[in-house]
Amino acid sequence: MTLRQLDRDILVPGKPIGFDVVDASGRILLPMGTPLADEAQAKLLWTRGYRMEEERAPPTRAASFQAPPPSAWRQRPKSSGGISNAPKFFQPVERLSFQLEEIFSDLLNGVGSSLPERILELSRAIQIQLGRDADALLAAMELSSNTRYGTLHALHSAALCDLVASSQGIPSDDRRTLIAAALTRDVGFLELQDDLDRQSDSLTAEQQDLVRMHPLASAQMLREAAVTDPVWLSAVEQHHERLNGSGYPRGIAADSVQSQACLLGIADIYSAMTKPRAYRAAILGPNAIHSIFQTRGSLVDEACTQSFIRTLGVYSPGLLVRLANREIGVVVRRTENLKAPDVRVVADPEGKLLQIYPSRDVADPDFSIVEVLPRASSLRDKLNHRQLWGENHLASRR
Repeated sequence: MTLRQLDRDILVPGKPIGFDVVDASGRILLPMGTPLADEAQAKLLWTRGYRMEEERAPPTRAASFQAPPPSAWRQRPKSSGGISNAPKFFQPVERLSFQLEEIFSDLLNGVGSSLPERILELSRAIQIQLGRDADALLAAMELSSNTRYGTLHALHSAALCDLVASSQGIPSDDRRTLIAAALTRDVGFLELQDDLDRQSDSLTAEQQDLVRMHPLASAQMLREAAVTDPVWLSAVEQHHERLNGSGYPRGIAADSVQSQACLLGIADIYSAMTKPRAYRAAILGPNAIHSIFQTRGSLVDEACTQSFIRTLGVYSPGLLVRLANREIGVVVRRTENLKAPDVRVVADPEGKLLQIYPSRDVADPDFSIVEVLPRASSLRDKLNHRQLWGENHLASRR
């Protein structure tokens, strides 16, 4: 069988198609005879859909399309057999990452059983880890250098969503659905994301359409995996929508955007900005917070933005900072003072690593934070994590 790309003019909202529309793996995206729901679905099928045909001899290059080789995301991660080379501090993130990449692989390949239950169980595991020591988990995600961007971005934004939603008094079960949406919102974009990270040229028109349609592609994959929760699916579909209607894929505005999608959108923006990419360095946490704050009420919900900043603070755990006295410190924990977190000094003004990490009151002008150091700082790999965060977050899993 061969896969032939669809002609755009056959994709008309409200009209059925006389064959099954499949993706590059052969999974059915739209059964034969099913009318198209709207223009957004038409664009999604145009960018991801194919018609499966029997091969004719000789096949022509123009008429046939061979599915691309499986991407790294479709390959199941290799188990370490319970033995990890990562420092103990990072092992909770490593375990969560392994489980999430197994889920990504099964979603992309259209295999695996009980996927909704597995995703919700992973969501619960994140909640348990946050309950043990949220600041340690945030710091491990900030300092991690061996986790793939797509995986770390999903885990980080999921953790942020749970912390902010918890501060808003949202019950644990409802937060779990939001975490599940955060973990899976970009599953339809993972493979293209890798391609774009390697690409130096501007996006083509087709790539731009794929980017704009990826929330719908992700939601479609989840539906095919038996996810039926409307809150979960709507949060995935709407997490790139903006209050003024400038978002995508549908360009809906204000009252039409689900509240969970608003929070997920802010967490997604912050997490993406603060992670390094192939084409840019990470944007420092305070700059990312300032950027989001500047768009409150226009692009993102003002009340949700304020909750997000109150919960996270200006300086996230794990950041390396320079103090007014030139010492170098690490943000260890958030405090009620958004601009004055708990900071421990790890190096003297000349950059020499200390054996004992004293605490500094950064609300005191003599020790105030004057600079956030870039992620490339060599000190990141030399920290004594146990002295900074203890080991409560390393408790055995239940």
